[in-house]
Amino acid sequence: MLSNTQIKHVGKNGQVSLGKEYAEKQIQISKLSDGTLIIKPGKFIPDNELWLYTQNNIEKLDQAIKWAENAPRKETNLTELIN
Repeated sequence: MLSNTQIKHVGKNGQVSLGKEYAEKQIQISKLSDGTLIIKPGKFIPDNELWLYTQNNIEKLDQAIKWAENAPRKETNLTELIN
């Protein structure tokens, strides 16, 4: 399973550089009971956004997107909207 093992140095501030290929990407770091760290790249959903991914909300979002794509466009009077 291992295809590439590297030794990295942890700096005084606790940071490790993973390289430019991981720049701006999310990673998951799991610490096992023996101190082993497992680093996995991926896309992760913040807790406060999990509600979007329940089946009921996925269907509602799909319907809303479909409506937005097909509904006729019209100008909005912002003054009326605010008042």
